[in-house]
Amino acid sequence: MAQKEQKKDTEKAILEAAKKIFIEKGYTGARMQAIADEAKINKAMLHYYFRNKESLFNRILDGALEIMASQFIPAFSGEGSVMEKVERLISGYTEAITNNPYIPMFVLNELSQNREKFQEDLNKKLNANMVFPKLITQIEQEQKQGILKKMPPHHIILTVMSLIIFPFIAKPIFINLLEIPDNMYTSMLHERKPIIMGVIRKSFVNQSSIN
Repeated sequence: MAQKEQKKDTEKAILEAAKKIFIEKGYTGARMQAIADEAKINKAMLHYYFRNKESLFNRILDGALEIMASQFIPAFSGEGSVMEKVERLISGYTEAITNNPYIPMFVLNELSQNREKFQEDLNKKLNANMVFPKLITQIEQEQKQGILKKMPPHHIILTVMSLIIFPFIAKPIFINLLEIPDNMYTSMLHERKPIIMGVIRKSFVNQSSIN
């Protein structure tokens, strides 16, 4: 049992080290030796757990995509109005990324390097069950019903994504510029959930449909 626990701890240390190195260097610049040094193990031990850099990267990639998909798919696939679905996404995404803060920069780095496999895997995960096409259809239906303001649905989705993703990506900048402690900034991200929802409702919901 103790050996099994030690193996889990070592694997966890490797994954945490790899996340840091991949974020700092990207897939191309990351070196297995640097990951081993960060995890405080030798390179032979690292290769015992992960055959090569690609297998290690894919493990982290699969984990990141699974966490993202686990928020988008249930939020947008369930019952409710567009605004109710958006509210579920804001709450779930904030919780998930707070617990996994490496994801935004990891995803951004890989997208910026135009890695085709990464984009294919991301699209496959997020397009499962036709989540976004169905959401766009629902937005258009609620626009026809006068519930939502008429505008291209993609603008609504892009605005929502920008409001929830950017604060996590820009966290180091805001912490330094505003001299905010890390734990206080995390609390602010949770406090932002109703603020974001208020901005979105004001921007996209027809006020006449509320009265």
